Amino acid sequence: MNPTARAELFFLARALIVGMAIVAAAGLVGRAAVDSLRIHHQEKRITVTGSATRRIRSDSIVWEASVRSQDPSMTAAYKKLASDMPVLVQFVEGHGVPDAEIATSSTAVSEVHPRDQNGVFQDQVIASYIVEQHLTVTSKDIAKVEKVSREVTDLLDRGIYVHSEAPLYIYTNLSALKIQMLADASRDARARAEQIATNTGAALGGLLAARMGVLQINPAFSTEVSAEGNNDKTTLDKDVLGVVTASFAVR
Repeated sequence: MNPTARAELFFLARALIVGMAIVAAAGLVGRAAVDSLRIHHQEKRITVTGSATRRIRSDSIVWEASVRSQDPSMTAAYKKLASDMPVLVQFVEGHGVPDAEIATSSTAVSEVHPRDQNGVFQDQVIASYIVEQHLTVTSKDIAKVEKVSREVTDLLDRGIYVHSEAPLYIYTNLSALKIQMLADASRDARARAEQIATNTGAALGGLLAARMGVLQINPAFSTEVSAEGNNDKTTLDKDVLGVVTASFAVR
């Protein structure tokens, strides 16, 4: 190889090495810039769950009773019901429940079919008819309606087939309660986050996000939880649990 060719080859190799070094350096600088950007913009947060509980008392009651009559003759069954239902209404009104708080349903009719000797229903044969009507009381006077619900079975002694359902106890101010529970649970979440930040030597910043779970309304002293939320209607006194999941910035 002549001296000129050797010099050109040496120059080309040196240029290639320098180029590769520049590319590598640029890659390192670019990656460092990206890592720096990630560190600079890294989101630091604390996510905690705050809770609040409150004992409430139902402010409304719903009670239902029904009168039923059964007879082989539909006409006779209707007549018996037509005479018994007014007695039930009068009994309830006689205990101080105003007419505006009483509602009656339409009459429901069902057929009773006998079985043959093999226990098979005889669909073509009607042994008797059952006619039934419901009375519903919705009231704020819980003690009064409770008393009626217990004593209405006295009508059985008068030949009236009456069935009394267990009263339902309702709390009607749930909208305002949810707001109060949200505030209480949020304060608890903030206190928990501040404690964690203090223990780890960090400073707690502002709220980044918050989400309230469904309310759990349980009988008093019960702590049952469900994903859909509980709404107890079987007891007068209830315990309400509200939960808030909150994220706070950390400095």
